[in-house]
Amino acid sequence: MVLLSSSTVRTERQLRVKSRQGGRIRVVRELYLREDIPCQSSLCVAGCLNSAESLSLLPSDVTHYVFPDCQVARDYLEILEAPEIRGIVFTQTVANSVQHDGSKRLYSRLRNIVKDPRRGSITFHNEFQKYAYCERQAREPLNDWHIRSTYQAAEWFYNHLAGQMPVVMVTQNQEAVAKYSNRTLNVFVMCLKDYLVGFLSSLTGAMDLYESLTAALESKTTKDRDYLGYLPSDVLEAGIKSGRYISGCINVNKHNAMTEAFVKRTGRDLKEESDSDILIHGTASRNRAVHGDKVVVELLPRSQWKGRSLSIKELGDKTGETTGDGETTSDDMSSVMPTGRIVGVLQRNWRDYVASFSADEEAQKNANKAGKVLLIPWDYRIPKIRISTRQVGTLREDRIIVRIDSWDVDSQYPNGHFVRSLGKIGELETEIAALLVENNISVPPFSDLQLKELPTDTQEQPWTMVEEEVSVRRDLRQSHLIFSIDPKGCEDVDDTLSIRQLPHGNYELGVHIADVTYFVKPGSLSDVEARSRSTSVYLADRRYDMLPTILSANLCSLISGVDRYAMSVIWELTPDFEVKDVWYGRTVIRSQYKLFYELAQSIYDGAADEDIVSNVPELHSVDQSKVKERLSELKWAVCKLMEVARVLKSRRVSGGALELESVEVRVEMDDSKKIDDLTPKDHLEIHDTIAECMIFANHWVARKIAEVYPNQALLRHHPLPRQDHFANLINCAASKGFTIDVSSNKALAASLDSCVDSADPTVNKLLRTLATQAMSNAQYFSTGSLARDQFFHYGLALDLYTHFTSPIRRYADILVHRQLLAAIGADSHARLPGNKELDELSNHINQKHRASQNSQRDSQEIFQALFFRDKSPNDASCIVDAVIFQIRANGVLAFLPRYGIKGPVYLRNKDNLVANANADRKCEWTGGSLSRTDTSITITSPFGSHTYKLFDHITVQIILMHSRAHSSALKLELISNTPHLEDNLQHRETSHSNKADIIKEVRSAAEDKKSELPFTDLSSNFLQLKAEYGQTAENHSLYCVFQSFREMGLTVD
Repeated sequence: MVLLSSSTVRTERQLRVKSRQGGRIRVVRELYLREDIPCQSSLCVAGCLNSAESLSLLPSDVTHYVFPDCQVARDYLEILEAPEIRGIVFTQTVANSVQHDGSKRLYSRLRNIVKDPRRGSITFHNEFQKYAYCERQAREPLNDWHIRSTYQAAEWFYNHLAGQMPVVMVTQNQEAVAKYSNRTLNVFVMCLKDYLVGFLSSLTGAMDLYESLTAALESKTTKDRDYLGYLPSDVLEAGIKSGRYISGCINVNKHNAMTEAFVKRTGRDLKEESDSDILIHGTASRNRAVHGDKVVVELLPRSQWKGRSLSIKELGDKTGETTGDGETTSDDMSSVMPTGRIVGVLQRNWRDYVASFSADEEAQKNANKAGKVLLIPWDYRIPKIRISTRQVGTLREDRIIVRIDSWDVDSQYPNGHFVRSLGKIGELETEIAALLVENNISVPPFSDLQLKELPTDTQEQPWTMVEEEVSVRRDLRQSHLIFSIDPKGCEDVDDTLSIRQLPHGNYELGVHIADVTYFVKPGSLSDVEARSRSTSVYLADRRYDMLPTILSANLCSLISGVDRYAMSVIWELTPDFEVKDVWYGRTVIRSQYKLFYELAQSIYDGAADEDIVSNVPELHSVDQSKVKERLSELKWAVCKLMEVARVLKSRRVSGGALELESVEVRVEMDDSKKIDDLTPKDHLEIHDTIAECMIFANHWVARKIAEVYPNQALLRHHPLPRQDHFANLINCAASKGFTIDVSSNKALAASLDSCVDSADPTVNKLLRTLATQAMSNAQYFSTGSLARDQFFHYGLALDLYTHFTSPIRRYADILVHRQLLAAIGADSHARLPGNKELDELSNHINQKHRASQNSQRDSQEIFQALFFRDKSPNDASCIVDAVIFQIRANGVLAFLPRYGIKGPVYLRNKDNLVANANADRKCEWTGGSLSRTDTSITITSPFGSHTYKLFDHITVQIILMHSRAHSSALKLELISNTPHLEDNLQHRETSHSNKADIIKEVRSAAEDKKSELPFTDLSSNFLQLKAEYGQTAENHSLYCVFQSFREMGLTVD
């Protein structure tokens, strides 16, 4: 200390504070201690400067003054807020502790007490008062110093007022009570409970509140509910390197969001005891991490490991919301798995979130007054978000976009802010916009500058080939019969085929792909936009192109009868179809025929010449004397192509290639290019033929670029599936007496081929679907970022694979085209991305690819919900057959062949009542019990017992569950334990029309609703919305709409 004057002393306080980098630095602060710090008491006889109007005064009509210590002020402030308690003195030490160790909200509440003159309470600046100041001793614990400072201030206050007013220091530290309670007469030190009993026994509810707060504090301690601060970054990094901590992305279980989240182990984090994910049980252990964040996890002791829930939970089930720990009985829990808690967040993955206001009118009234409101996100995996807004009345019926700004350690919810509104809840365009935002898909209209750098093709200014470019390409227009085979009505053709027999008996097979790289130069505006989008997005009723229409549906489309630039791979094959030579390069082609799948198949099957000619427009203008010759050439090419593809596929299958199940839909268009019908797509051999040729080309291109660029080639990897993911497949197959061998892809393929039940064709279909679900996701990667023995593609049984054949709709294919051109020397000036850049780009493309798949699934669910919205539960379309494919603790999971829908069927509800399907085809909930095995579940009730087994057919009723905050969902309710015979007998006749009805009825309803809205011309607005989101014009939106109602499974190509 340094004496500056008789009334002022300068001293120093040494602090250790945390830097932004996580380290600790030493800070020295000067303090000036004075004698004239006002006590703010009306009883003061020492002449303190208490006359300032801004100062509240301690009253003289109370029996004592109260000095709470830091812990009491932080944990029990709610008691001190009672208006009956007056004369509270919060020392500066206590106020600082509440501000820095508590929260802003808590500190604001403390200040409100002080600012309220009715409370007669003050903040006393003891750390500036010369005689009340208490210097912290060397190595003194912070809590001990807090208590000593509070006591010294209380003692000084009592002496300063000449003993006129007794003083009570309140603490929860029993050692402090024992140490200080008898030190000074009339300076009482006691615990809060004793204080309430001795001084405030008449205060109604004070003890009840104390007990409640104490129980909550104990619950936080025992159940680990209190959010903890994250460890410093240097500690996290050291822990990850040493193996103590594990890093990874957190994935919250959508169906059990309050309780279950998982962090996937990667690379060096795999341990010998298990290769499973790490379970994060409860929101306390999640420690403010949000779905998608990159986190650091500390494994808990084995005694604290838990298992994942086996119960089916409804979306939005709030079990465990208040406790953060949804308790699960042993019967409802799987075997224990590694369990941990999050100790740090390496990278936030916060994005734009779609949210809406609660329907609770009282909550909205309070929000209007306070300006604070909790929003419910569209995504069940995201916690409620608190924002400040005065627009609750205006936006109450809207879906809005919000962003998270922060999540304080003491706050139950994150804080965010409002961005913009998407529109009214329930409107089709609003729901479509919401799913795009949720999947982080941005599809603005292509800019004028981007369109200006592209060529034009109009009647006034038609596009023509450049002679200099044609001269450096291989011209196949006169020498090769080139044709395309695509879905009927397809207009953006990106692949064509050719096959011919060479003079010496060998064959020449060609795959010719649209040369997008000729038009999309590296670094151009089109390239930057295509890279950002990475893929075209196909929804149930529309598509959003990666490239502008002038390219995707015109200049890059290999339609028949016009000259086009192409990238070709041409093989010379021996008579037994072994590859003798391969050629890669740029070509000029003219496709002669544009065939559709069914026509090509009928040509192979021997259709009459008249039928073929009538369906091939290119033959209509041919001289009759040459039609037979041209037709003979086409027949030979189609048949030979299928023969070659059959051999190629058999070789792959013999090597272990998998044939997985998916449901595809064929689109039928009317003359106005609108959807006329959707029919289940029968699997034809010609589908395999085209797919095999594309796989063959992708494989050989991968071989070439990996050979030339071993450390920076863009390939596609399908990793080995995790063995534990096959458990349900193996269990289901065993229930039918089949054995599944998952030791290799070859063994798995053979096992699936043998799992055939002649009495029920859905068995093999479902088993293949379950095998699809067990697969890992295929991903793009740079060859310099993965070990050479990991380059393989598990599902296709190929050592090298990439994507080359769809550059119109995939940016990865554009990159591969550029690498191939550089590899063959056709573009020696190309600047190819290095390994690091390519690795980052691969991750970006993978994310966009997953987002596109998720948006397809979400749009399917939206249209399904809208289709069933106005249906009566007793409508024929709502009573369907279902097949059980998984047994859970409180029900089953079932597959609906009619719609390709999967969902839960509850056999026990939240009230512990069990489902009983009566003779009237109604579900009655009654008392009873469930008993479960791996392959069956039995209901026992007063009406008897019934056992449901895997692959049993039952009848369910589809009920739409409306949701204001989320997308509406379909609920399946058991109404009969027998098959729905109408579905079984008429499935083929009805299934296709139902899916067509879903699109047609929903679109019709949306249009009707628009026409009913007053004062708004929504027909023009609809076109404006389409332009805003970059939707392709309807006359170009024919390709791949068949994906709209496919059963969403893994695509492993």
